[in-house]
Amino acid sequence: MGNSQDPLERVAGLATGAARYWLRTSIRTQEYLMGWLDDDSDKSAAPPDRPTSTPPAAPQTDALGSKMRELLDRALDNSTSSSQVELFHHILDQLVADEARIISALSDGSSSPLVTVHDWVRRAAPGRAVLENASLIGRTANVALPAMVPTYVSHLLSLGLVEIGPEDPDLKDDYEVLLAETAVLDAIKRASRGPLVAKVDKFSLSLSGLGKSLWEATMQQGGT
Repeated sequence: MGNSQDPLERVAGLATGAARYWLRTSIRTQEYLMGWLDDDSDKSAAPPDRPTSTPPAAPQTDALGSKMRELLDRALDNSTSSSQVELFHHILDQLVADEARIISALSDGSSSPLVTVHDWVRRAAPGRAVLENASLIGRTANVALPAMVPTYVSHLLSLGLVEIGPEDPDLKDDYEVLLAETAVLDAIKRASRGPLVAKVDKFSLSLSGLGKSLWEATMQQGGT
């Protein structure tokens, strides 16, 4: 008959099919295991993520408080003389050479003419200062940077080393020389408005009490 088949051949066919199925299953299982092992090895090789932490903020407030306490403790131990020396050292550290020359030039008790030039906002009201603290002391002290004299004088005023007084009639000729300087003439020209000529205020510049004390202390320690 057409459907008759040798039993041995049927058994052999079944065995062959089972073997093929087992082989395919084994290959898939092996591929899965190899892939899993590769993933696991990659994870173990990678360094673990380190937790990031924000560095603590600097204790600025504590530092300020500590510095204040140090100053207060030092003040308890300082005498009047040592405190004055400390102050003078602090002041000298803020000066440039030209400013020291100005102090030296005024140390004999003399005064120097000083002017400030204003423009006008109205006929009876002076406005902003176009030039402040221009002084002839730059020439007297032979400073290296004459154009910086107004800045030098302003700085010395802020430190309390010089002071401004009223116009000195005895310095009439010196005022004329100062008003003829290029920087002052340019300021007057810029500040004038048609018939309104710039307002020029005249003063005198001299060493203050603190400036005299500083000069005397430096000269004593300098051995002169």
